[in-house]
Amino acid sequence: MFRCIAKSSQDALVVMGEDARILEANAAAEQMFGWRKKDLLGQSLDVLMPEHYHPVHHQIIADFIQRGASKKLMKPRQFEAVRRDGPEFPIEIITSGYKTEGHWTFTVFIRDITERKRVEKALAEKPIRDSLTDLYNRRYFNERMEEEIARADRNGMSLGILLCDLDRFKAINEARGHEVGDKVLKAVANRLQGCTRGADLVFRWGGDEYVVILSDTTRGGALIASERIRRGIRKVSEKTRLNLDVSIGVALYPEHGANADELIHLADRALYIAKKGEDKIHIGAEEYKLNEHSIKVVFQPIVDIRSNEVVGYEALSRDPQGKHSILEMFRIYQAIGQLTELKCLCFRLQLKAAEQAGLKRVFINVDFNVLGRLKGVHKPNGMEVILEISELEALHDVEYHMKVTKKWREVEFKFAIDDFGAGFISLPFLAQLTPDYIKVDRSTVLQAVSSEKFRKFSGDLVRAIRNYSKEGIIAEGIETKKELQVVKDMGIDIAQGYLLGKPQELKYASA
Repeated sequence: MFRCIAKSSQDALVVMGEDARILEANAAAEQMFGWRKKDLLGQSLDVLMPEHYHPVHHQIIADFIQRGASKKLMKPRQFEAVRRDGPEFPIEIITSGYKTEGHWTFTVFIRDITERKRVEKALAEKPIRDSLTDLYNRRYFNERMEEEIARADRNGMSLGILLCDLDRFKAINEARGHEVGDKVLKAVANRLQGCTRGADLVFRWGGDEYVVILSDTTRGGALIASERIRRGIRKVSEKTRLNLDVSIGVALYPEHGANADELIHLADRALYIAKKGEDKIHIGAEEYKLNEHSIKVVFQPIVDIRSNEVVGYEALSRDPQGKHSILEMFRIYQAIGQLTELKCLCFRLQLKAAEQAGLKRVFINVDFNVLGRLKGVHKPNGMEVILEISELEALHDVEYHMKVTKKWREVEFKFAIDDFGAGFISLPFLAQLTPDYIKVDRSTVLQAVSSEKFRKFSGDLVRAIRNYSKEGIIAEGIETKKELQVVKDMGIDIAQGYLLGKPQELKYASA
């Protein structure tokens, strides 16, 4: 009768002696644990459980024998079991024992409770999860914020709150329907989780708004995370072929608030500012005005060193008050989340100043992030505009960069590789871009001045890359006559630097 019951049981049944050696096992046990019965017999029950449970189970058996609870079922206990091929899974066991001729025999009833655990977890998390995106919901935010603030205080850390609002989602929802809108919201949720660290928390705030809690972060870390999220949303936009973007308001603890309500209130104010600006990211509630008076534009001549003729100018931005260098200004506006907006303003003002000065050829420093944001820019008639891209950008997202390049070339802008030789030289990117100009970094010139061997190498390199530059190679940062002579020896005919002309404002120029 026992064998019949054991054979038909869906639960695993294992019979063992008081030494925990297996005497009998049913078919369900074979299937559950991946062992054949003949291989199980004679082995310790330990073979079915992870190593850290072995002492626990032996103690259960010892307790059972000591109490003399013959023919009584022990209370169900839950453990982790292990299959023969390695994976662990949760089980519930009940052990019954009987004593015959002075020896104990135990029957162990084993049930796989994997599905029960999954359901229990789902039910436990349901009140804190958003039903559409499976992100944490708004109700759970305050509870977790209290915990995160307490942890930050204990560890002397700061944390960040990112309030993210999808741009143009309402129009997409109305035009394409709620089914498409829901798919977008779920795709954005997945992307947000992929763009954040494991310790960060992502919440569905409501509608098309999301909140991210960044643990142990700074202003710089919050900006990096925000930019990563924006790139992630751009990928969602490309994949769905929908015109989607995101604005992000950032608040930092303890700088911007002492509790969840204060931080969210300030992040909401920051979001309002971010949605008005081109940069789409803003930290704090203070609004920084950027207008035509924020930047002064100057021009440095670029000279053909064979004829001493000025062949163009590089546009440069300066602090009108003279208090900060341009790099210091970049750091300031990066800290408040408006760096890209500042760079876009620099580009527009430089192009406008070049047109007003009547320049025929102007070089403007930009990056692909700026070129991807700028809209409605037209090249002035009769002016050659060369967009200088840093060589370091060639290391990342080449496919996207080439798409941006194509768009700007279609409206007659040209390109130059800037800072060539300052870092990693991406020859594949150089071959794809085929720049109109290559600008050799000052560090390369200085190395050529100090080393004859390097000078020869640089000369060979210049001759090699000349085939990848449509209109010429330019040496930057020339400050002495010796540097100028070395540049000539390297075979470079165009240069710029303080020796050849300092940056200055221009009212009118003929070049």
